[in-house]
Amino acid sequence: MQVAMKNFIIRLLVVAAVMAVLSLLVFSRLPDTWTTPAWPYLLLFFVASNLILYTLYAKAQAKKLSKFANFFMLATFLKLVVYLAIIVVYLLFYRDDVVPFVLTFFIYYVVFTALEVMSVSKSAK
Repeated sequence: MQVAMKNFIIRLLVVAAVMAVLSLLVFSRLPDTWTTPAWPYLLLFFVASNLILYTLYAKAQAKKLSKFANFFMLATFLKLVVYLAIIVVYLLFYRDDVVPFVLTFFIYYVVFTALEVMSVSKSAK
């Protein structure tokens, strides 16, 4: 289990570094109206949430498969609810940053969810 966690952390940090570089490149070329000042915080948030969730998934995998499947579905649902709440709360306070924030959030969500699903399915085999 420790090897799988170490491999996940390495992959997570590599993906985060690639996303940080890509974000810097893209946001440096876009006008300010299409960039969100929250992108570094979003990146850190996704790294932290993926690390926490993967740790919980790894602990749940040690139990019965049916318990892991239930936990995975419940965690995914709760993750979506928390992510939606974060978007809504942020947008209540920063209405002028709606489009850039949501686009950045969505791109990070897709990338980090793909990493999470690939890692969990790989460790489940």
